[in-house]
Amino acid sequence: LFTVLTVFAVFFVVACGNKINKEEVLKKSVEAVNNLKSADKLVSTKIEVMNGGETVEYLVDTSIITEPFAMKVTMEQKGEDVKVTTFVKDGVLYMNNPIDNSWEKQDVSIEFVEQFKYSLDTSTEIYETLKDHLDKVNIKEDGGNYVLSVANNSDFLKESLKEQMNNIVRQGTDFDPKNVTLEYIIDKETYFAKSLFLSFEAKIDGQDVKVTTTNSLSNINNVGEITIPEEALNAT
Repeated sequence: LFTVLTVFAVFFVVACGNKINKEEVLKKSVEAVNNLKSADKLVSTKIEVMNGGETVEYLVDTSIITEPFAMKVTMEQKGEDVKVTTFVKDGVLYMNNPIDNSWEKQDVSIEFVEQFKYSLDTSTEIYETLKDHLDKVNIKEDGGNYVLSVANNSDFLKESLKEQMNNIVRQGTDFDPKNVTLEYIIDKETYFAKSLFLSFEAKIDGQDVKVTTTNSLSNINNVGEITIPEEALNAT
């Protein structure tokens, strides 16, 4: 009996030791933001109109250095030969007009800069969304990463997305997302958030659409100097 209990205890301790603490992983991801000095961030959003409708994809490619703050953003619709490029550096915003390739510039406030300064990482927002619903969050190790995911169509995730989207697109009570899925990947060593995948279906402007967005970080703490083009510096 003693031998059986000992073996059982060993297996129990090993099993508990291998169990990943979801809240600890998320908290460490939030703390890691303090060590995030620069990165490249790519956001891809695909909007598919259901029942054979059109599909469009938007790309936002960003490079950010937090101190001293500098940023380059390129926005485009995939498949279209139009790109809008914006720089922010030394308290000045430079924006390219893709129609005639001219540049405009204007001074920006510290408050404006602060809006973008911490936009590299969404760990705090994800933690606030998941922390009270960890029983519905799955976590696994995959190579050098932790992969957190939420079961399809969890009510708390739907409500969180509904609140956020209503603030952005002002759909009011008409916006009711369905088939919401979330996957969040965190580096095991650094706890930096490497990517976020979110998809949902909803009725927007009277059309049934599926929205898929992928947010990924790369080149973490290795972004070189962001240089403003001469024609932008000389803009009025």
